[in-house]
Amino acid sequence: MYVHPLPEHLTDDAVQQLGFAPAGPAEWLARIAVRSINRIVIVPVGEIVRLEAEDNYVRIWAERPYLHKETLTGLMQRLDPLAFLRIHRSHAVNIALVRELRPQLHGEYVVALADGTELTSGRSYRGRIQRAFGLTRTEP
Repeated sequence: MYVHPLPEHLTDDAVQQLGFAPAGPAEWLARIAVRSINRIVIVPVGEIVRLEAEDNYVRIWAERPYLHKETLTGLMQRLDPLAFLRIHRSHAVNIALVRELRPQLHGEYVVALADGTELTSGRSYRGRIQRAFGLTRTEP
């Protein structure tokens, strides 16, 4: 399995602020092997649009949906936090494919993706979303 190294400018503290733990030896997944009934499909991480929790499985949405036997929390710890952002306890998105954020009344966002999917974020993920997209105000 090929993985690419963690960017040098990203510190452990910055990764934790985004809500992720470092992936052990500072490497992130580049491909995910998804077992099917009679085959194993290799899904390149760059082709993933979003991830959706389904009990102890993750629905991987790429060119077609795949069901992967791992929790969303476990998978997120192995994915680059500069590429994937958890926006809800059941959803994570490929940051590069986010096309629009629409703020809602109680701190949520409607997150519109390149494929037309719209997901509502959880309130507790507001800070992570704002940091990921540079929406936080910095004091002079």
